[in-house]
Amino acid sequence: MKKRSIILVLFVLVITSCSPTYQQFYNSHKNDVNSTAFQMPRFLVNILGGLSPETNSFFKNMNDFSYITLKNVSPEEWELINIEINSITNKKYTDILRKTEIDQKTIISAKEIDGIVKELIYFKYQNNNVNSFYIKGNFDSNKIEQLVSNNEFENLSSKLLEYQN
Repeated sequence: MKKRSIILVLFVLVITSCSPTYQQFYNSHKNDVNSTAFQMPRFLVNILGGLSPETNSFFKNMNDFSYITLKNVSPEEWELINIEINSITNKKYTDILRKTEIDQKTIISAKEIDGIVKELIYFKYQNNNVNSFYIKGNFDSNKIEQLVSNNEFENLSSKLLEYQN
């Protein structure tokens, strides 16, 4: 009986420690055909100049930033990507926005501790393309809500698409 309990405890520990992360998603897709990916240290945030003052002040508290686009995603690839992003955001993240339609999906999901947003994932699938970024830092949850309601993350995503082209 004691041996069974130990095996069960070890099994639960392995399962819970193997939850997927955005970094794993990023690493598994950054070399895909038709992908563009970059990670941006805090000191390079100035390339995003020209965004709203709210967005610029938001980035002052950023520690890590990862961005990836996947173009011409096949239906089979989309099915796998959808499963991956859902498994990431369903663990320890709270959806700020999740909008799913027939051929498009938008997710803004955050990990919050004591009213401070520590991690944020933006994910958009539209026209067979994936556009996603991950931000880590210390952000006011009210500021996040304001940026979402003003479509600032969509504007940031557009600015990043312009930058990569």
